Amino acid sequence: MRRPRIAALLALLTFVPAGPARAAVTLYEKEQTRLEMEFRLMAWAVDAGPDLVPTGAGAPPAQDGDIYDFLVRRARILVRARLSSSLEIFIQAGQDNIGSKILRDDTGFRFKDAFLNFRHTEGLQLAVGQFKVPFLRQNLESGFNQLLVDRSIATAVRPAIEGLRDQGGMIWGNHAGMQYRVAVFDGSDQEDTNTSSSLRGSARLSYNWFTREPGFGFTGTTFGKQKILQIGGQGDFQNGRTDPRDAAGFETERRDYRAWAFDYFYEQPYQSGWSLVTEGAWIQRRDDYLTDGLETLSTQAGYVQAGVLFPWEAGIGHVQLSGRYEVIDTDRGPTSNEVRGRTFGLTWFVKGHDRKIQFDHVTLHEHPVELDNNAYRLSFAATF
Repeated sequence: MRRPRIAALLALLTFVPAGPARAAVTLYEKEQTRLEMEFRLMAWAVDAGPDLVPTGAGAPPAQDGDIYDFLVRRARILVRARLSSSLEIFIQAGQDNIGSKILRDDTGFRFKDAFLNFRHTEGLQLAVGQFKVPFLRQNLESGFNQLLVDRSIATAVRPAIEGLRDQGGMIWGNHAGMQYRVAVFDGSDQEDTNTSSSLRGSARLSYNWFTREPGFGFTGTTFGKQKILQIGGQGDFQNGRTDPRDAAGFETERRDYRAWAFDYFYEQPYQSGWSLVTEGAWIQRRDDYLTDGLETLSTQAGYVQAGVLFPWEAGIGHVQLSGRYEVIDTDRGPTSNEVRGRTFGLTWFVKGHDRKIQFDHVTLHEHPVELDNNAYRLSFAATF
């Protein structure tokens, strides 16, 4: 009975009036100075198998039956301040949580982003502070702007807890359809456990046809409002680092880490009202351990996903059908492991990404350890 109750609770939220489309709330504006604030909330209802629960230090107790969880997945407060034509401040605070039964709870309310952006010209800008590492378009898309309920598991082929965000500086800019990002970070999670790691470097180069995307972040779909084709290449590296997300017994082993990837994004609207969007990436990672005798860890991962937006109105919004295939292969000497995943989803855009209901079914198959994992996720997201 718990599953229908959770679904009914979230379904009731769909009948909250959407209201007119609007941007963030403007708190102050005078000449070139502008201060804006925005609130974001995402709630999930999850039905998942026990094999999705992690093991190790800090993990929840073992589960022997299906898991039902209702949780606040993301809660954010965003503040944007434009102090002049060349200086902006961006702060994002809140929490990420996938529920104590599905994954370890996050550390609670904390700063996600906090950085200054100096704009000399459109083609030459400098960001300093804490922000997203420029590696993979899907990581640069907000969690509230995803095509499906959440990102592909392939995007997690990155080191440690600071893989999505880190502290440092980045030179970036746009010229015609090209965007470049070159960043240096300190590898923020290394300081307490590994004082001998080097700085972390990351870079991304992309080119857009049809419609430019010159901003700091991207979107998973424009619901057929723009025709976009972006091709990107990126790399990420750090010497002498450790990785607490490595397999048991290897978490504290120092290694030279390298990762590189290619990705694409394509969205095609049609005059009939239909719209097609597809996105994919191929990632390779290499960990060369500094301890003699340890085999190199080699990881290959990728995903491809697509969505079709129907032209007919469904109540006060539109419906999009989507799917994803993803794979992660790891090799450590003679030992190998592979994970294959399929996801099918349905989204009701009540007011674009600002108000939407998403449902998906995730199936993961792992080999040679024969595990079949299933999860049903219902998500409600609101931005105001």
